[in-house]
Amino acid sequence: MKVQSDAGLSLLELVVAMALFALVAVMGLQLMTGTLRMRDRLETSSTETAELSRSLALLRADIANAAPLLFNPPGDSRPLSALLSTPGGFEISVSGQSDLPPVDALGFHRIEWRVTSEGTLTRQHWPVLAPANATAKSPEQTVLSGVSSLSLRTYWPVRGWVDGTNDPNPAPATTAPAQDSDRGPLAANGYTDQLPVAVEITLRTRDFGNLRLVEVLQ
Repeated sequence: MKVQSDAGLSLLELVVAMALFALVAVMGLQLMTGTLRMRDRLETSSTETAELSRSLALLRADIANAAPLLFNPPGDSRPLSALLSTPGGFEISVSGQSDLPPVDALGFHRIEWRVTSEGTLTRQHWPVLAPANATAKSPEQTVLSGVSSLSLRTYWPVRGWVDGTNDPNPAPATTAPAQDSDRGPLAANGYTDQLPVAVEITLRTRDFGNLRLVEVLQ
């Protein structure tokens, strides 16, 4: 008479099965962790790219809308050039931009760009070119982080590219008419032809390397 053997797993088979299940679980956990990390990196990259795109678009728009008008700061300070290089940045007189609030869509404005000691690119604006007092200036707005420096070059006839914004052969400014039918009163401002042919701006960034922006003004 044949004796039936006991059914089931031996202790060794059970240990091997548990080891396989543990290996599969670890592999699944690693896969899920990798997927979550990849998602976080993609979200961060998307946010940084969107911030960079907006910053460059804003910078390009300001330069493209440069206006040949002097800026008269509050007080008895002398008028400033339409485009002026400053420590860590630059200032520029611009015409109204309807797609860039809170700047008024009409009239002319003064925009200031600079890189702070904390490594951020900031932007401020004056709503007019002859403000009555310093309170008219907007708060400083952070546009892009991780920026170590901003350098600017300008292209002038005959001389070509020069560092900064000084025209090697500046022409004298002329007094503006008392009324400009398209833009309103400009008696306090002065027209100037001291705008370069082109502007080149280089941003040195932590995450994107050196970024060069060239805009033709004339």
